Order: sequence, then C-alpha cells, then structure tokens
Amino acid sequence: MQIYFQKAFVQLSKLERWQWLFVVALLLISLPQELTAQRGTKIRTVVIDPGHGGKDPGAVGRRSKEKDIVLDVALRTGNYIKQNLPDVQVIYTRTKDEFIELHRRAAIANENNADVFISIHCNSVGNARVYGAETFVMGDHRNQANLEVAKLENAAILLEENADDQYGGFDPNSTAAYIALSLYQSTYKSQSIMLAQSIQEQFTKRVGRKDRSVQQAGFLVLYRTTMPSVLVELGFISHSNEEAFLLSEEGKVYMASAIYRAFKSYKQDFERENALPPKLTEEQRAILAPDVAKQELADRKPSAKKPVVAETEEALVFKVQFMTNARQIKVTDKRFSKLSEVEFYEHNGLFKYTSGRFDHLSAAQSHQQLLKQQGYGDAFVVVFKGNERISMEEARGMKTFR
Repeated sequence: MQIYFQKAFVQLSKLERWQWLFVVALLLISLPQELTAQRGTKIRTVVIDPGHGGKDPGAVGRRSKEKDIVLDVALRTGNYIKQNLPDVQVIYTRTKDEFIELHRRAAIANENNADVFISIHCNSVGNARVYGAETFVMGDHRNQANLEVAKLENAAILLEENADDQYGGFDPNSTAAYIALSLYQSTYKSQSIMLAQSIQEQFTKRVGRKDRSVQQAGFLVLYRTTMPSVLVELGFISHSNEEAFLLSEEGKVYMASAIYRAFKSYKQDFERENALPPKLTEEQRAILAPDVAKQELADRKPSAKKPVVAETEEALVFKVQFMTNARQIKVTDKRFSKLSEVEFYEHNGLFKYTSGRFDHLSAAQSHQQLLKQQGYGDAFVVVFKGNERISMEEARGMKTFR
C-alpha cells in the first residue's frame, strides 16, 4: 500500500504535488477538534445514512437507481432496530428522495452524539460480471479498485454549491487528493473494522452473498465522523442478477435484516466488553471482594515488580485491546513507546494489539481508562485463557474469574 502511494506521488506533476500539499493542510485544519461520541459503555444512538438522493442518483443500473434501493434498505434497517432494540435511538440522514451534502451527513451524526454511523450504498463498474457485497472503513486505498469506489461515492460533492469551502478544494477525481486524504486515520478505526466484519459475516453466512471482504478507502462522508463508521456496498447494480436481487422485496428484507443483526451483535459485544463494575466504597470492596481490594491496594504502591501469575490451564489473563491493523507491526514500534506490555494476536486475518496483563478485571478496566485518556478511544478489555481469547461471558462463568 505504501509503495502504491509512493509510485503515485512520483508520477504527479510539480503543480499536482503543490496541490497535494495544499489539500493536506486544509484537510488537517478541517478535522474535528473534539471526539464526543461513544465515550460511555452503552450504544444508545445510531445514524443510518442512505447514500445519494434527490439530484444525485448515485450508481445507475438497467432498471434501478442507487438512491432508491439504499433508501428502502436503510429505512427497513432502522425499523428493525427500533422494533428489537428499543433502547437505541435511530436517526436517518434522509427519509425521502432529497439531496444531502456529504459534510452534512457526518454533521448529523456528530451533532446527535451518535455511537455508530452506517452509510448504505450500491456499487457499479464497467465489468458487468463483477458482483458481491463489501463494507468499507475510512483508511488507505490498498488498490486501484478501492480508489475507484471512493471516487464514485465522493463525486456527490460536484453537485454541492459550496464544495470548495467545505472540502478545501478537494477534487474527487484527483489521485493527489486521495493521497492526502489517506493520511487521516480515524480514532475509532478498530471498532469500525469490528462492525464491518460483523456486517460482512451476516451478508455472506446468512444471506449468501459473495464476500468481497472488509476494505479501506478514503470517503468524505466518513472522515469527519467522530464515532465508529462504516460504508456498506450492498452489491453491484451493474450486474443483472445482483440488481434483480436488490430490487426484490426478498433482497431488501434480507440485506436490511443482515445489517440489523450485525449492529445488534456489535452492540452486545461492545457493551459486554466495556461494562463497568458497580461503584463501591473502599469498605464495601474490602468486605465483598477482599482479594480484589488487596490487589488494587498493591497496584497503587510504588513497589518492585509484581509477581508473575503462573498461567495454568484455567488461569485468566485480562488485557486491553487498543488497535487492529491489517498488517503486522512490531511491538517495539515507536508508536507503542508509551504503552506497557504490548502484545498482539491474529484473528480473522487481522493483527490485534493489546497492552497490559492483569489477573483481575478491575485492574484491566483501570488500564483501559488510562489508554482512553491517551487517545485510544476505542480501547476495550479482552480476556485470554492460556493463549486463546475467550468471550467475557465465558470468563465470568469460570471459577478463576476475578
């Protein structure tokens, strides 16, 4: 990926390189100054964004327009959430065929302190044999195909009257602009990838769609959001069979219910792994959990190295996961220099990085809050039995859980 951009940059003219530097500066200036969403332990608000609309039809198939399909699927998804998760507030960026600027879509999510942002789209390419569903997160373009998808979705700004003011002269057709945009990394990238994986799993295992996997690209609708955000491509309406499926009642129901189930699963996992213990007085903690109280007291003392707890078959080790990356990064990397006991494990083709090793959940939760204060807003506690990660629910049922 890095080599891809190095080659692209070298191929730019002198004027384009100056334009690239100018765009970088403007993008950095326009980044959100504060992250206000998903600071708690509950997911209470989701913003669902049907792409395009009004004068912007999006992709156009033989019998369909992207804006119509995605609005239908988005409204159905929201209704499933309302019916089955009454504690979640559902907000739409549009509920009818109207044009909403890309920057306004992100602003709606930010202004409502949303915990999750889901933008729904359809894809289209010149090759009518290409089909399948994929879910994007904000990140680096790893290949030309991802760049083309981003260009297609970002082209909506060409219909906006004040695009230059809102996007700092960003040209959705310029490779230089995307090199600049790729420098931005979302604070909530790890959680965005987790949600995207859940959506893809539902699309492929429950609906039977071709899996085009979780991808990364530079989408203007995502880069200003201050919460975990994904952009879903339901399929290719340039493929006749896939277009027919997405136009059908069955197809819309299946795809909407898949997104709902993925959101529900993500919400349950997030709330389970971020659940905070009830607040107790020092006296109550000493009575109800004397071992935990003693451990926490010992943690506060500036003593020598803590004794290493032997990892038996039943021993549980709590760690704080703070980052997920598609490529392996050495734990000695300088970006981890301020973190203690950095390790990683591989899961579903991704490298997941953790900090700290604790034999008490409460100690890990304290470390989690410390990492959040250091800028890792999506840090959460994970638990291992030996070298295998297990669910928090499974861990709570074990005798060694503390």
